[in-house]
Amino acid sequence: MKLATNLGIATAGVALCFAAVSKPAQAASVVFQGQSGNRYDYAIEFDSANLPGDFERLRTGSLWYLEGLFGVTGATVANPSRASVLGTTTESAVFQNINFAANGKVDTLAPTLYFSIFSSATKTALVDWSLIRRNPGTFSERLTEFSGQVLGPAVPEPFTIGGSAIALGFGFWMKRKQAASQKA
Repeated sequence: MKLATNLGIATAGVALCFAAVSKPAQAASVVFQGQSGNRYDYAIEFDSANLPGDFERLRTGSLWYLEGLFGVTGATVANPSRASVLGTTTESAVFQNINFAANGKVDTLAPTLYFSIFSSATKTALVDWSLIRRNPGTFSERLTEFSGQVLGPAVPEPFTIGGSAIALGFGFWMKRKQAASQKA
């Protein structure tokens, strides 16, 4: 009986893991491309069609932002004539699609909407993103917001900070002990 209960709990846990990892159906998403030192690279991916022929369009004025970041020191866009950085704080960055409508086939990256965030952090963790898409159509249909999570610069783990402090304290103590034994 105990084995059946444990097996049931394990099966439910595995099912929940797959449900949490599966990609939800939505419009454009922020996709983590990689990290190089203190630079975190991202792109916008088209996820679901809002135009005929399995295409998606992000009109001029569409916005996206990341929040819950740590130690942001700046941000850039790969193509300044197509996107701009509206602002950054130490915990967030906001971008806007400018001067054109980005169009693309579903499940492809927007070629002109690559961007980078610079941070003093070197660890990554999941952070929140949101994208406000301006759609073709009537005024009431024009804005749609989508959100999710992506890897980004994160606060160092408390155990890392605590472990570093303990190691430093232990090092100083050992050095003092060694100096005292050499005097004796």
